[in-house]
Amino acid sequence: MSVTRRRVLIAGAAVGGGLAVGLAVGLATVNFHDRRAHQAADLEGDLVALWVQIRPDSTVVVLSPHTEMGQGAHLGLAQIVAEELDIPWERIEVRQAPVETGFSNGNVIQGFVLADQKLTGFFQRVVENAFFLGGDLLTMQMTGGSTSLRFTGWRSMRVAAAAAKQMLFAAAAAELDVNVTELVAEDAHVVHESSGRSLSYGALAPIAAQLPVPQSPVTKDASMYRHVGKSHVRPDLADKVFGTTEYGIDRDVSGMQFAAIIGTQQIRGSVVSIENEADILAMRDVAAVTIVQEGVAVVADNPWRAQQAANAVKFVEAPGPNAAHDTASLRALMEAALDDDERMTEIMSRGDVTTQTGKTVEASYFVPFLAHAPMEPMNGTLWREGGRVHGASGGQNPLMTKNFVMKTLGLTADQVAFHPHTMGGSFGRRAAGGDDMHNFINQAITAWQAAGEQPLKLTWSREVETRQDRYRKQAVARYRGVLAEDGRPVSWQADGYAEVNIPDDAVTAYAIPNLLQRTVHEETFVPYAYWRSVEASIHCFFNESFVDELAQAAEADPLQYRIDLLPKGHRLRQTLATARDMSGWQAGVLPDGSAMGVAAYELFGSACCQVARVSIIDDKPVVHEVWCALDCGLVINPNSVEAQMQGGMIFGLTAALYGVIDIEDGGVKQSNFHDYRMVKLADAPRLHVKLIERNESPGGVGEVAVPHLSAAVANAMAVLGKRPRELPIIG
Repeated sequence: MSVTRRRVLIAGAAVGGGLAVGLAVGLATVNFHDRRAHQAADLEGDLVALWVQIRPDSTVVVLSPHTEMGQGAHLGLAQIVAEELDIPWERIEVRQAPVETGFSNGNVIQGFVLADQKLTGFFQRVVENAFFLGGDLLTMQMTGGSTSLRFTGWRSMRVAAAAAKQMLFAAAAAELDVNVTELVAEDAHVVHESSGRSLSYGALAPIAAQLPVPQSPVTKDASMYRHVGKSHVRPDLADKVFGTTEYGIDRDVSGMQFAAIIGTQQIRGSVVSIENEADILAMRDVAAVTIVQEGVAVVADNPWRAQQAANAVKFVEAPGPNAAHDTASLRALMEAALDDDERMTEIMSRGDVTTQTGKTVEASYFVPFLAHAPMEPMNGTLWREGGRVHGASGGQNPLMTKNFVMKTLGLTADQVAFHPHTMGGSFGRRAAGGDDMHNFINQAITAWQAAGEQPLKLTWSREVETRQDRYRKQAVARYRGVLAEDGRPVSWQADGYAEVNIPDDAVTAYAIPNLLQRTVHEETFVPYAYWRSVEASIHCFFNESFVDELAQAAEADPLQYRIDLLPKGHRLRQTLATARDMSGWQAGVLPDGSAMGVAAYELFGSACCQVARVSIIDDKPVVHEVWCALDCGLVINPNSVEAQMQGGMIFGLTAALYGVIDIEDGGVKQSNFHDYRMVKLADAPRLHVKLIERNESPGGVGEVAVPHLSAAVANAMAVLGKRPRELPIIG
């Protein structure tokens, strides 16, 4: 087993070095860590194996450490567990796991560090326990990075469910006094076929829960699947359609007051004083007005009055050190950094890019800051009940949010309860990757205290949502390639001022003999948060635009050019061929004046190719149709995967055509959907998705469809004589 430096760096960037944290507690402690006992302590009923609880009526509860934000992960987890336990679909239920350290999720850290490495025996136990302990210390209960199914579901819950079944069979064999090989599973019963005797899972659960968990249970063969690979209907769909799902913004507590925010003009600005505090307090049913992080909060008896009062607040803002900065000045600083080799960090290097000769192609690219813009704005509710402070909000890491509330109020874990809600979108904004991401929770706590700690819900307006977001980074890049006489690239150099957390998501997959990729990774004052597809949203545009420029310089079909540059057996070859066939690919200008552009990229354990057909009308692109070929390994639920790809393409097209956050006088210029535009129904192309079946571990889906269209649309426009090298294309 090889843990490379790169994998450790990835884990360090993603979760703060969970491997080292976990291992630091000592080998003996790690070896004897009983995660099942930790989980069982927070539950009523019998926990047979990790994440798997069996009720007396033989229904099975899957305790998910991942939250729901529209991706449908809970359905996929249910399918995996139902499959391994051999139970009917009607007997499975997914519940949100308690927000307790016993349900922290070291599988996410382990997945990023070890990737596809297989562990066995003693070493498997030690390493997995180390990651779980690391997850405890890092309050890791994260949803993101396409980890729910491919790490927690497939690598942990599937194995846990197989272990639970083995334990149920062992308990039944002892109770029936038969050999375990004579038993079969049937409708949540263990049946002894020759005698006809059977025991229900519910009856066996208390006995099985006392047995040791097998370390290497045998999982089901794919040829026997009844649930995995089938398009089950999402159980939460009807509630969402009929408006009964309770999001964080819907939380209601008796006697609740409401807080609204007026934000500072500058990013991370601070308020010195409120000029008209008496006037605000005199407004109808206003209970409090107070300075909070990055603004002023007003508390009133309903959201409308709170917001109107907040809009009327006049305050003095402290002069900020970044007030002179704007998008152009930040870009100039980034461009200057690219001229300084000493500030560069090498991401990938092979061969020698300095000695190659031939036809030279050079290009520079730019992408702007982007907001997350979830439909449900940030919100948080606080109240006291049963001797504890309660918090409620939608979040991608509820355990970390609970920890933030504890730390801010100076309380212990048993003095705080946190209630996670389904989210109306997130895309990384609610990832809670550190205290800075909790600015809205911090504001809610301050307002709650100012209002006498009566039940309170804070809700951001769209303007605050846009201007107090944490953003996808602006990035610039310079590329230089050299072509041999046959048109194939012999050299590729990419220098960027761009985010790189996962090198494999930033470096091109094409087999170019001499390659150098470097980056400047320095922080600006603009706050950062992971954005859906993370740095692939930047580097896919850069890399797939540049390989297209190389194909153009070589006078080659850009799709076939990509296939020819990929190593034999590479997954992207099949996605390119599939997209070619399903789209009826044609290079050059089509008879109706449109053109096709292509982009292919591998990220989060999956390979994807998209072809866009584009026209230029009134000097602007119109995207008519998009074809998407996806290889995500084993498909758990085809309908869910297709829906995720469709949503990801629309999300990515919004960024390609319109997405931009401009910095002006040290603050964010945009404020609402009139100047931070979305793709609407009239803009949306026809979308086609084809899944490439592969009997391998599942890859990611939720992030995977996002980055391609920025390059595919730009590449189609290049055929029509107008190549954009900067985003957004329309703005």
